[in-house]
Amino acid sequence: MTMAGRVDKDELTEQLDLEYWFDRESLAHKVSRGASGMQINAKDCPKCGDARWRVYLNADTGLGNCFVCNEGFNKLKFIHMALGHDPDDRKSWRLTFDHAKECLVEQGWRPKQRVEVAVEYETATLPDSMELPTKDGRNLKYLEDRGIIGELAKFFHLRFCISGKWWFTNEEGGRGFQKFDQRVIIPIYDLDGTFKTFQGRDITGLVLDKKYLFPKGLPGTGRYLLNGQSVQRARRAVMGEGGFDVFALKLAMDGEVALRDVVPIGSFGKHLSFGSAGGDDQLSRFRTLKKQGLEEVTIMWDGEWKALLAACEAAKLLRQVDLVAKIALLPAGRDPNEVTADVVRRAFWEAVPYSQSQHIKWMLKDPFKS
Repeated sequence: MTMAGRVDKDELTEQLDLEYWFDRESLAHKVSRGASGMQINAKDCPKCGDARWRVYLNADTGLGNCFVCNEGFNKLKFIHMALGHDPDDRKSWRLTFDHAKECLVEQGWRPKQRVEVAVEYETATLPDSMELPTKDGRNLKYLEDRGIIGELAKFFHLRFCISGKWWFTNEEGGRGFQKFDQRVIIPIYDLDGTFKTFQGRDITGLVLDKKYLFPKGLPGTGRYLLNGQSVQRARRAVMGEGGFDVFALKLAMDGEVALRDVVPIGSFGKHLSFGSAGGDDQLSRFRTLKKQGLEEVTIMWDGEWKALLAACEAAKLLRQVDLVAKIALLPAGRDPNEVTADVVRRAFWEAVPYSQSQHIKWMLKDPFKS
C-alpha cells in the first residue's frame, strides 16, 4: 500500500463519525457514555449475526468487540463487515474505503490542511465571483424563482461564480484546484462573524453527483451553524438543514411581525456534531449561544420519519445545554424550501416540545403516514 493509501486509511479512521454512519445506514444502535467516553451499542454483530445488542464500540475510535463471538473491531473493520465484505478479501477493501469517503463528504469533511488559509472574509478568499445582487441591483433568475430576492441574497452575502477555480494545497504539498463554474457561492462564518469556509450550489441541474461542492483545504461545514453569527442575543432560532432551507426560513419568519425575532440557522444535514475535544463542534456553539441569550431552538428538517427521529436525537443534545427544543413537522416529503411561507410559519407555530414520551410515540408510529 502506498503512503497516500496509509494516510487515507488513517484519516478515514480518525474523521468518520461512526454515529453518523449508523444513522445513515439505518442500523439499530444505542449511544451511551461508557468508562472510556461515548460508546455505541450495536444490535447486530456483522461477524456472528447475534442480534442481542452484544456489540460495543467506542464512538470516537470505533474500537470494540462482540461479547458473543469475541470478534474485535475497529471503525473500518466493522463497516467493512457490516457491508457484507470478507475482511480477508483485499480487493473488497477498496469498496469500503470509497464508501467511507462518500460518508465523509456528506459530513462536510475535507482533507487536513498543512498550510494556513486566510480566515478574514475577502473576495480573494473565494473563487472568482460577483456579489449578489450586483451593484446595479440585478439578481439571478434562479434565486428569484425560489423567492430569494436581492435583499435576501445580500443578507446571506451570496455570490455567483460564472467561471472560477478554488486553489488548494494537497497532502503531498502540490497545488490543485476545483471548478466552481455556474454555482451560487454561500459563505459560512463562525459565531463571531469570522469567515471559515463556503459552499458552491450548482444552478444548472446537470451536476447530479455534486449539487453542493465544498472547498478542499478549508474546515468542514459540520462543525459550524449556517447564519449562526446572526443569533447574537436572540432568544429564538429555527434550524433547517441546508442553505436554501435557511433562506426559505428567513423569508417565512420575516413575513410575520411576531416571528421576526426568530433567527434561521442551518445544521448542514440531519445531525449535530458534538464531543470534539477542543469544543470545535455544533453543540459547543449552541452552548455559547445559550450563554449569549438563546433560549429556544425549533428544528424544522425534512418531512420524513427518519428525519424526524434524527431531529429527536438532535433535540436531546440541545437539552443537554439547557435549551428548549421543539420539533416542527412539515408536509410529508417536503422541506422548508419546497413549501410556501405560510406552511413554514404554521409548522413553526405548531411545533411540539421535545420529550422522551413524544419521541417514543413517533418511534412507534410514523406521523407522515397518518
